[in-house]
Amino acid sequence: MIDIELHPADCKAVVAINGQLFTEYRYGHYVCRPYFYPVLTPSGTGLTRAYPMEDVAGENQDHYHHRGMYTAHGLVNGHNLWDEGTGHGAMLQRGDPVVGVADSAAQIDGIVDWFGPEGEKLLEERRTIAIRAEGALRIVDQRSEFRARYSDATFGDTKEGGLFAIRVPTSMDAKDAGRIENSAGQVFENGQGPEVTWGQQAAWVDYSGPVANGEEWGHTVVDHRDNPRHPTYWHVRGYGLFTANPFGVHDFKGDESLDASLTIPGGDKAVFRYRLIIHPGRGVDGHPDVGRFIEQFQVG
Repeated sequence: MIDIELHPADCKAVVAINGQLFTEYRYGHYVCRPYFYPVLTPSGTGLTRAYPMEDVAGENQDHYHHRGMYTAHGLVNGHNLWDEGTGHGAMLQRGDPVVGVADSAAQIDGIVDWFGPEGEKLLEERRTIAIRAEGALRIVDQRSEFRARYSDATFGDTKEGGLFAIRVPTSMDAKDAGRIENSAGQVFENGQGPEVTWGQQAAWVDYSGPVANGEEWGHTVVDHRDNPRHPTYWHVRGYGLFTANPFGVHDFKGDESLDASLTIPGGDKAVFRYRLIIHPGRGVDGHPDVGRFIEQFQVG
């Protein structure tokens, strides 16, 4: 059984499965973008890095802006909405999202406004999220409808971005004990060899490894076949960053002559859909149902 409660005073929506906390959608304007944290296994172990929300011994404390699970991009109409350094923009929830349970899924629906560093209105995002439990699996579907309401909106070509992004726990880092694999059959595991999965196009990528209690868990992120630029490129690194980024081609290919920017003409929109499958086990073969939910998403 899944449940979701809105806590407006705390600017968060709390999702519980069978009475146990699964995740919180945090949208307060004390940070520059909404994000999910914590994200927990059924036994309560973290599936994302805790920093900077919490201080956990043994965790890497780099990249302050990698907060749990989130959406961001480093070049929108020339402005940086990825990191949180001087001069960054912001993605702010407009009021409180609408939440509820429908068809056995927790639903979060609302508007996220994207601003430049001086309050410039860049675009409007209608963000719709559905979360459900399928046995031991947790499925998160996100639909982002980017609306160029004010003028043309351009997602610039930079690797610093992710329309669906996760910072995995340090124990899962593929440069150490973790594993990254993609739909093209490329694997980077236990820090062995080059990071062959970085900057590649793939229909899905799985990042798995041990969590704090020693269990093996993984995140599979799926790029929907109808998304612009499918199959997307992936900014996925052995140090724990995991993003679907279709706009970083000149970095990924090391060719400054390339420009994979995407402009949404004023008054138009672009829709991106992603599925996250959280699963026990190492790799997509670590649980027998992962492949089925990858396939189901592509025909939906």
